[in-house]
Amino acid sequence: MTISILFINLLRLLELMVIADVLLSWVLPNKEQFPRWLTSQISDPLCAPFRKLVGPERLGGFDLSPVAVLIVLQVMRGLLSRPL
Repeated sequence: MTISILFINLLRLLELMVIADVLLSWVLPNKEQFPRWLTSQISDPLCAPFRKLVGPERLGGFDLSPVAVLIVLQVMRGLLSRPL
């Protein structure tokens, strides 16, 4: 397994964790419950810089930072999967 495939799989895992955290936030709003605790520990540090730019207080309560994180992760994955 090459190093680029390892990073591509890591980026996919991060994408899944961000999506899981968004879905779990509808069902389990308390971040201290188990599955939400795990996903928020991983996705919150990724979303924090984007929350400063497009946080929910700027958009009427809608947090679009996970969307920005997913876009960045997909761009990174696309750059890694291109042949040199």
